[in-house]
Amino acid sequence: MARESQGLQILLIVFVMLAVVLGVTTYLYVKRADEATKAAAVAASSEKTAKDETAKKQSECDDLKRLIGFPERSTEEIKKQFADDMATYGNAKKSDAEPAAGDKPLFDSSTLYYSRLLAGMYKTLQDRTGELITSRALVADLQSRFKNREAEKDAAIAALSAGYGKLESEAKKIAGDYTSGQERNLAETQDLVKNLEKVKKDASDKQIAAAALAKSAREEVSKKESEVKALIIQRNQIDRPEMDVPSGEITWVSLPNKMVWINRGRADGLQRQTKFTVYSADSTIAAKAVKKGTVEVTRIEGDHMAQARILDDKIADPIMAGDNVFTPLWSPGQQNHFALTGIMNLDGDGRNQLSAVRGMINETGGKIDCELDEQGHKQGAITANTRYIVIGDAPDKSSAEFKQNHNAILHDADRYQVHKLLLNDFKQQMSYQKSSSVEHFENGATTGDVNNRAASALKTSKAAPKAVTTAPKSEDSGN
Repeated sequence: MARESQGLQILLIVFVMLAVVLGVTTYLYVKRADEATKAAAVAASSEKTAKDETAKKQSECDDLKRLIGFPERSTEEIKKQFADDMATYGNAKKSDAEPAAGDKPLFDSSTLYYSRLLAGMYKTLQDRTGELITSRALVADLQSRFKNREAEKDAAIAALSAGYGKLESEAKKIAGDYTSGQERNLAETQDLVKNLEKVKKDASDKQIAAAALAKSAREEVSKKESEVKALIIQRNQIDRPEMDVPSGEITWVSLPNKMVWINRGRADGLQRQTKFTVYSADSTIAAKAVKKGTVEVTRIEGDHMAQARILDDKIADPIMAGDNVFTPLWSPGQQNHFALTGIMNLDGDGRNQLSAVRGMINETGGKIDCELDEQGHKQGAITANTRYIVIGDAPDKSSAEFKQNHNAILHDADRYQVHKLLLNDFKQQMSYQKSSSVEHFENGATTGDVNNRAASALKTSKAAPKAVTTAPKSEDSGN
């Protein structure tokens, strides 16, 4: 019995030891499995972060390509096109017709890029315009001098003709004394005839020379005008961006507070009360994209950050971070110049609301170079700086002066290659509304309130995505 009891104790001890070993082994295995799972999660998160950063860099690269006008070209193609453009436009001489000794290119090729090239071409355009004005003044002076010489020539011929007639009369008078004065009178007559022919010949030579000089001046003026037109066309092809380039991007959204934040601010020249139309992030053509809503800048919070309130939106398609914003009234870092013509019938009631259009442009920092006022008078003039012309309804029943000035403004717009914007397109792109349709939420509203309203309006449609409700920190606070 003692041996059996001792054997059972040994078996029990062995069983307990095996159980302990099995438990320790299981614990270690589970711990390692948990560590492996956490490591895999960290690796997956790092991979996603790297992919997001790569996508962001690719998006920035695509934006830069679109900004310089090569949205679908490879980097090597863009470099080649850049080199060709710099060789074509950057090596121009100061005097292309007859370069002087030591004449250098207009630009320093070692520091040349598109914006510097544009500035140089614009300065060249101004210089050529000054030369054109000088040439026209010279032509006017030559014409005036030519008229004076014509008058002097006619007076000289009249005087010589009168003198010649007087001599003939005196010759007849002294015909009776022919014997004594025949030789003297004949010699005097021949001298007068020679002088008359000489004066006539000199006057004719001067007239021919003046005509040749006037023709040469007219040809020079025509040549300068052609050069100015060519420079305007080249400047427009390089300088003026397409209407479909977004004005900015929404970075944060707070639907309960009806607020958004955009990536434009003080350094971009943005002003309060600027209105933007919102399109989805995947929209590339503003004229064809579906409008998601309208926002208005309420506060500039940094060099590249501004707060804006939502004026109108769609519950079924809410405004999201990453959406594009656009307005034709403002461009980052520059002042847009406008021309206005036609009847600005904003509300479709036949009234000319020119003052309302003028106010929208002035409030956003734009400048009006030329306009057709309510009486049909032309105010100002279109220049090479004019970027857009807003065209209202045609003045069918207006006065002859109204129609004439309207057509003159359109002609100047074609001459300077100004981008035309119909009034309906202008209203859509600057989000004009006759009456507000914005749905307001109280300060205590939550994201659930918005979602409940969206669910009740969209019983059979997909639920709206949840918006970011945490406002970003202002750049002025150090973030």
